Amino acid sequence: METAAPPPPLPLFPGINPGVRRFLDARFRSAGDLTAAADVEAEIRGRCAELEASVSELSVRLEEAANAYWSSHEAAGSTLRGVRGGLVALKASTSEPGVGEEVEVGTEQMQFEQLPALTSEVARVEMVREYAETALKLDSLVGDMEDAVSSSVTGKFKSLGGNSEKTHHVAIGYLKSIEDLLASVTTTRPQWARLLSAVDHRVDRSLAVLRPQAIVDHRALLSSLGWPPSLTGSSINSGKQAEIMNPLFSMTGDLKSKYSESFLSLCNLQELQKRRKARQLKGHNVDNQPRQPLWVIEELVNPISMAGQRHFSKWAEKPEFVFALAYKIIRDFVDSMDEILQPLVDKAKLIGYSCREEWISGMVIALSTYLMKEIFPKQIELLQESSSSDAGNTPYQARVSWLSLVDLMISFDKRTQDLISSAGLLLTVKDDDNWQRISLLSVFCDRPDWLEVWAEIEKQEILDKLKSAMELEKNWSTRIQGTVVEYDSDNYKSPAITVAIQQGLSLLIDRARPIPSIILRAEFIRMSTLPIISEFLGYMLRRCQEAEGLTALADDNALLKVSQSINAARYFESTLAEWCEDVFFLEMENLPVNGAGGCIFQQEINHLKEFRVEWVDKISTVILRAFDARSRDYLKNKRQWLEKSESSAVSRAFIDSLDYMQGQISKLEGGLNAVDFVAVWRSVASGVDQLLFTGIFASGTKISNGGAERLHGDLSVLFAVFSAWCLRPEGFFPRLTEGLRLLKVDEKQLRDGLFTDKNWLRGYGIRHLTAADTEKIIKNRVYEA
Repeated sequence: METAAPPPPLPLFPGINPGVRRFLDARFRSAGDLTAAADVEAEIRGRCAELEASVSELSVRLEEAANAYWSSHEAAGSTLRGVRGGLVALKASTSEPGVGEEVEVGTEQMQFEQLPALTSEVARVEMVREYAETALKLDSLVGDMEDAVSSSVTGKFKSLGGNSEKTHHVAIGYLKSIEDLLASVTTTRPQWARLLSAVDHRVDRSLAVLRPQAIVDHRALLSSLGWPPSLTGSSINSGKQAEIMNPLFSMTGDLKSKYSESFLSLCNLQELQKRRKARQLKGHNVDNQPRQPLWVIEELVNPISMAGQRHFSKWAEKPEFVFALAYKIIRDFVDSMDEILQPLVDKAKLIGYSCREEWISGMVIALSTYLMKEIFPKQIELLQESSSSDAGNTPYQARVSWLSLVDLMISFDKRTQDLISSAGLLLTVKDDDNWQRISLLSVFCDRPDWLEVWAEIEKQEILDKLKSAMELEKNWSTRIQGTVVEYDSDNYKSPAITVAIQQGLSLLIDRARPIPSIILRAEFIRMSTLPIISEFLGYMLRRCQEAEGLTALADDNALLKVSQSINAARYFESTLAEWCEDVFFLEMENLPVNGAGGCIFQQEINHLKEFRVEWVDKISTVILRAFDARSRDYLKNKRQWLEKSESSAVSRAFIDSLDYMQGQISKLEGGLNAVDFVAVWRSVASGVDQLLFTGIFASGTKISNGGAERLHGDLSVLFAVFSAWCLRPEGFFPRLTEGLRLLKVDEKQLRDGLFTDKNWLRGYGIRHLTAADTEKIIKNRVYEA
């Protein structure tokens, strides 16, 4: 038995609508599907009946709109005819002959009173006419637009050859005309809010149909172009860098023309949407409105990113391959964005969009989404497992894996941003929103808890290295060189450990620079650097307290340890203050994370300053206490001030005290930085001034002429000791100097009570002593005959 020959294939008609062809292809895939032809026919007839009902409904609505227009037109016409009749009567009354002067005056008064009402009526009629014309014009345009949208969806424009892209352009043309008219009405007649709302509602319904259909047609066209291209040819793990085939460069003829039409349709739709939103939000605060990505580039990014993620899933343990493939995709297609697509965007007058930047940002956002969903959760899980595990190297490996991932993200951001700047493009304003679009680190903007984990890991890595460096005594005994301060040739004499601390903090600050958010950059710096500064300050405090506890700072080694810590604090304080003047940190001032505002390191700077001041005071106090103990016998010897001065020799007890004080200050001069050294010797000078004044002048000691000469000689030696560090040492011992000056006053110049007069004291240069002190010194002065 012979088998029946297969039926011949149906002839292909070149003029058949592509939508109809796709419909038939979907229903009749094989010869066996021909049995369902009756069902298909019934389905087609049902759809046609629905479309005919829709057309009938539109015809009824159009007729109702026309009737409403004519009724309003007739009402306006009758009103205008009444106004015209009134004007004619008014004219006839003014020109009527034989009317007396009183009648004319009354008539003119009546006409003058009726003019405002008449003017208002004319204006109202004119507005009604304008409203009716505008409403009718909008209704006509909206009806045409709805017909065009319906035709573009059903493919019924046979005269246009079934080209859906062209039918989209027809609908978009009507939409632009409607938007132009609405913008004019919004400016000139904002009180017609209901008319605007009604038209916007109908336009929104049409756009809800038109945009999805345009996107579906665009995706079908991209699929016919071969997009997304195959990524299997790019062997990332084998090191080969063969370029991915770019279908955009291979477009020719009718296919290229259709793609351009579809591309322009979407661009025009987006430009129209942008205009509508700007009109609707006019007068409102739109600063927080998110920036819309370029739709046509989104349609390129989404399918190729999905194709890339199928490869990414194979490299869960090798994230460097993920970043390599993502960058390769961006780089291989970025030129086509400039050469092929950017001219079309410019033609559509879509202002403010760069195809290169949109392509890069789209791929970066797609990769960021993949990292958030697939990579970072595994990293968090690994860290949690390591924290609960007893394995020795597991926590370290988890931290290294996290830091390696962040390093890859930072490197990827740098390369992609170089692609933008290499084409001469710069972000108009490098604000947070624009920066986040082209940075993988925007992952941390959406997940601040991950930022906290990152900061903690970075801090712990640096702190582990610095702790061992702080415990090494060599880093405290070795000084850094070349750190010039206010004085010409002095340096901070800071130990080498401060360089290690500074470099560690600089590394953390550099890690924060790529974060695309000022607030999060400040948070990262606070969470990572401030604990290290606190740890360093705490270590210096423990070091000084240990030295103080062992020898009460009487030992030279203990004094050196404290001096090293003071030098380190001074250098570090200056470094932080200098950083605060940088633009990078000035941007962070007045942020909520800084509390009352100011530099992010201001509190730490204050703590370092308090530490310095506290231990400088302690050093000064130790020297003064020792000086006081050594000069106690000298101050107790009251008789020496009444004896005649037979020689210019200085008391041995006083010499020993001065020798100790000079030795200690000289040692500090070699070990302490210049600024704090000045604070030490000035504090010591002030203390010695108070101590000697209290022990000699304020203690009621009687002083004769010889005693005054002896005291002058002793104080001259004291001033000579401090002349090594200043030009006029007397100025730092004001009470002793003025007390000595009072001892030299001639007895003849002392009249009763005159030495308590302020003018008399000022004339002798007495400014630091009170009247009581002056009276006591004068009364204890013994003048010899």
